[in-house]
Amino acid sequence: MKVYLGDTPVFLTGKRPKEGDRLDRNLELTPAFNTKSKRVHLKDQNELLFISTLPNVKSFACSAQVLDLEEEIKKRKIPAKIIHLASCGKDSWMEIKKLHPHLKAKGYSLQNGKKEDVSYLKDSLGVGVSQSHRLAHGLFVLRNGTVIASYIPKQQYGVPNIKRFLNRIEKYGSF
Repeated sequence: MKVYLGDTPVFLTGKRPKEGDRLDRNLELTPAFNTKSKRVHLKDQNELLFISTLPNVKSFACSAQVLDLEEEIKKRKIPAKIIHLASCGKDSWMEIKKLHPHLKAKGYSLQNGKKEDVSYLKDSLGVGVSQSHRLAHGLFVLRNGTVIASYIPKQQYGVPNIKRFLNRIEKYGSF
């Protein structure tokens, strides 16, 4: 899939999942925010699970995605868990921890994560950046490992439109 960072084309690896696709394994990644567990449970979640992928959690766009997703889900009273998956190291989360200690979502770093799990994640969600260790911005909703919705913005520069993503899901009754 081709996306853009400003005017620059960026090619993503893997394939964006469609509604009904399954993510059939749990992962082992580096815990970075609000968790000490390395286990990321994708398939064993009875409730809704929002997955947010982030290229660089130190950037404004990524930190805004972390904050906006949780606030918007809370405002709409959607019963869900949220996990954020970031390309950068766990120390990159320090500023978010300091500025937003009220956030409940869990955050994980792909750095030092189990290599086969990182590859599986990038391929399954279609957010791996070709010839880079980075992830693209993306939003995904799962229940019991089944994809309910996915969104990878064509324009990667800036904050993904979380409200539009949630409006679309609510419109089609995916919750």
